[in-house]
Amino acid sequence: MNKKTHVDSKKKDILQAAMRLFATKGIDGISVKQIGEAAGVTDAAIYKHFKSKDAMALEVFGQYCNSYTTLIDFYRNQDGSFVSRFHQLVDDVLGMHDEDQCGLLLLSQHHELYAEASHSQHVRQPLEALTEFIEQGVQRGELPKQNAQLSGVLIIGAITRLSVSSLEGELPQELVPFATEVKQRLTALLSEGQ
Repeated sequence: MNKKTHVDSKKKDILQAAMRLFATKGIDGISVKQIGEAAGVTDAAIYKHFKSKDAMALEVFGQYCNSYTTLIDFYRNQDGSFVSRFHQLVDDVLGMHDEDQCGLLLLSQHHELYAEASHSQHVRQPLEALTEFIEQGVQRGELPKQNAQLSGVLIIGAITRLSVSSLEGELPQELVPFATEVKQRLTALLSEGQ
């Protein structure tokens, strides 16, 4: 029993180190050895859990992709006005960023490995979930007619850029203090329609 817990914690340490490195340096910019050093494990320990660096990257990407997609779907399925649910979503996304700054950075990368995984494994993307959420607002008459996918791309782009600006020191590390202004500006974008 203790051995399994130890193995699980090592895998978690490896995934966390890999996520930070993939998000800040990209998949191609790091080696398995660097991930091992950051996680405090040997290369052999990494290969015990993962076939390759790409397999590790896919698992990390899948976890973050799923967490954001699940969050968007949660708010899409709640009761209440579109704006109130959207504002709660933005609050949660900014809070998630402040707890783990690398998650949004990882999702903003466009490595061919992620694109391949999205298509071959039918991974539901946050953009797909957000597009459906915006379409719901349009169908209910709470938002003007618009290209929901374009609006989703603009919103995700704005939020991931906030994360990049935070990492680069253009904005403070914590984004939650900007929540009110971010919500106002993103809501205005959606309210403009076409």
